[in-house]
Amino acid sequence: MPSKNNKKNIIPDHVKEYFEKDSVIKAKAQQLAKQISESNHVVIYTGAGVSTSAKIPDFRGPKGCWTLRDQGRSDEIASIKIEQALPTYCHYAITHLVKKDLVKFVVSTNMDGLHRRSGLPEDKLAELHGNSYKETCATCGKEYLRGFDTYQTVKNYRTHITGRKCSCGGDLKDTIIHFGENLPEKDLTLSYAHSKQADLAIVLGTSMSVSPANKLPLKCVNKGGKMCIVNLQKTDYDDMADLRVFAKTDEFMKYLMEFLGEDQEIDTSFDALANNWQ
Repeated sequence: MPSKNNKKNIIPDHVKEYFEKDSVIKAKAQQLAKQISESNHVVIYTGAGVSTSAKIPDFRGPKGCWTLRDQGRSDEIASIKIEQALPTYCHYAITHLVKKDLVKFVVSTNMDGLHRRSGLPEDKLAELHGNSYKETCATCGKEYLRGFDTYQTVKNYRTHITGRKCSCGGDLKDTIIHFGENLPEKDLTLSYAHSKQADLAIVLGTSMSVSPANKLPLKCVNKGGKMCIVNLQKTDYDDMADLRVFAKTDEFMKYLMEFLGEDQEIDTSFDALANNWQ
């Protein structure tokens, strides 16, 4: 009979990570590069997997927050101060593709702020679950981007009040979305609009488990568009993808940028937090 400790170490199939051969990953990256060049409205959807190389744990991987919690191993969850995390190659590659107009919009469920830190323009990004660095005024709506995690000073997570004040005198609130709370209306509206326009949906680093974000890429598929999923775990929508890649997002994006002829132009030194944020 297996011991209790061995049972804890058994990896369920939906959590297990799969890795394809390098030659297969490279061939699929070349195929996606061709699809991008033939598309008019490319939308990228990102999840926690694009930030794991920045030492931010994902949720459903073998060492993910929810996986370890469900196994009674919460003490093993890797932790890093969010300010110490830096944008990954994948973040910078996405920003470059947006600035070159090869990608029209990015939808993310990440709260780590790394898309904004990599230089991705605000009007090209929807952060459906909030941004740890951003707080907004409850009175006038003014936005403040900070050089620290705004949630640290929140005493009651349901009120979101950070204890700081806007220049107008109103209370500032963090932007993190907790379970049971409504998603930000502006971000959700933009996500739906771009998803309906998309003829190519690229899903990076997400198990596509959380609604409504997991349904957004399907809007492209349902009207005849194509979908590429790059994730180490299986998803419920793998059969709907034209391209299904089991690879780390940094690794895949390096090949993709090479095939697009954009690999020499990426600036991986920029950090908006160091340059502009208060």
